[in-house]
Amino acid sequence: MLGWIRLRKLEYQAQSPDEAALVSAARNFGFVFKERSPNSITIEVMGQREVYELLCILDFNNVRKRMSVILRRNGQLRLYCKGADNVIYERLKAGNRELKTKTQEHLNKFAGEGLRTLCLAIRDLDEVFFNNWKHRHQEAAVSMENRDEKLDAIYEEIETDMTLLGATAIEDKLQDGVPQAIANLAMADIKMWVLTGDKQETAINIGYSCQLLTDEMVDIFIVDAHTFDEVELQLIKLRESIRSVAKQQSAPTAVSIVTFRWDPHR
Repeated sequence: MLGWIRLRKLEYQAQSPDEAALVSAARNFGFVFKERSPNSITIEVMGQREVYELLCILDFNNVRKRMSVILRRNGQLRLYCKGADNVIYERLKAGNRELKTKTQEHLNKFAGEGLRTLCLAIRDLDEVFFNNWKHRHQEAAVSMENRDEKLDAIYEEIETDMTLLGATAIEDKLQDGVPQAIANLAMADIKMWVLTGDKQETAINIGYSCQLLTDEMVDIFIVDAHTFDEVELQLIKLRESIRSVAKQQSAPTAVSIVTFRWDPHR
C-alpha cells in the first residue's frame, strides 16, 4: 500500500529583504517563525512550539536607527532591540567589555566585506515598571501635539541598560541592471549622489559594486566632521587636494569622489 505525504512549504513575506533574510537564516538553525497574530508570535525552537504575547512595538525611523518589541512568556517580560551598532552600544549597561570588543571586531570585518550590519540586544523588564511605562506610552501615542517627540522620549526611557547579544550581517544584493545603469549615467556626465545609512566601509564597497566608484578614480575623499565649521574646513582642504591632483593629471578624465558622513542629529 502506497501512502502520500503532502508537505507544506513555509514561505515568508517581509517588509524588507533584510527581515526576510534574517528570518530565513534563523529557520535554517532550528528557530522557525510559524505564526503572527495582532497579540502573539508563535515560533518553533528545535521542534518545540513557543508562544509569546506581543505587548508593544517600538517603531523604527531614520532618527532612532533602531526598532524594539516587548514580549511576555511564562510571566517574563523582555525587550528585544535591533539597530545600528553605534546606537545600540550607547544604550548598553556597563560591563561585558569582552563581548563588546569581539562583536565590534566582527562588525568591522563584515563592513569591510560590504555587508549590512545590525546589533541585537535585550533587556528584562519589571512588571510594575512596564505597566507604568505602558500607561505613559499610551498617553503619548494619542497626544494631539508633538506626538512623535513624546513617543521618542518614551522609547528612550525603556531602551536603556540593555545586554548585547551579538550582530548580524547581510549581503546587500543589487537589483539586475543597476551597475550598468549607473555606469551609463556616469558616461553621460550625469552627476550622482547616493544617500545611505550604512557604515563607511560598507558604503564604499557598495559604491564599487554598483560602479558608482571605479578603479580609474584618483582617490576617495571622506568628509566625516560633525559641525558646520569642521565640514567647511575639510571641504576647503579637499578642494585644494583636487586642484593639486588635477594639475598632475594629463588626461581630463580624472575623477575624485567625496563621501559624506555628517550626522546632523549627533
